[in-house]
Amino acid sequence: MNVYLKAGILTILVFFSGLILGIWLDQYRLQDVKRRIATLDISWNDARLLYIYFQKIEKEYCELAFNQNLAYNEKIYKEGLEIEFAEKANRFTPELIDEKRRYVLLQTQFWLNSIELKEKCNFTYNNVVYFYKQHNLTRDEVVDQKTQASILLDLKEKCGNKIMLIPLAADLNLTIIDAIIKHYKIEKYPAVIVDNIVFQGVTSLEKINEITKC
Repeated sequence: MNVYLKAGILTILVFFSGLILGIWLDQYRLQDVKRRIATLDISWNDARLLYIYFQKIEKEYCELAFNQNLAYNEKIYKEGLEIEFAEKANRFTPELIDEKRRYVLLQTQFWLNSIELKEKCNFTYNNVVYFYKQHNLTRDEVVDQKTQASILLDLKEKCGNKIMLIPLAADLNLTIIDAIIKHYKIEKYPAVIVDNIVFQGVTSLEKINEITKC
């Protein structure tokens, strides 16, 4: 009996130790994501205020504004990849979903800012917005989204600063995203918007490049 009792106690201790370690790791990931999001908040406000400043001075500063905007785009895209990784590894902290929703709002702000900057300065880059589902995916949808993401990464590598690539999760219950989806009549994912042209379902690099021409 003592042997069984000791084994049972050991099993319980191992179980709870693993549980506590898992919770600690999730909390660590969450704090890391919050830190990155706070950094993005500062970067976004910096970029937004810089853009407001540029609106009040001569257009000769448009190129500097473009470079700042592009640098911010690249930064938040890389941050998004890290947040996606942390979210997939997470099991105990639903707060991480809220951090993802906050990140999507930052991306949406960047998109609107990029549209205004393009119009004001007569830039020729294309805004390429990638809408994807976050939850309740079928196996085919998982494959389609991975395929589309890979195509868009190839496009970004090919076009460089001639496009602004903006990935947005479409099913995080955000009013602004729902309004955009309704406006563009998006019904199938993945979906890609190149400026005001909408593609639904997996879209080839060649087809998108007919618009971006890069």
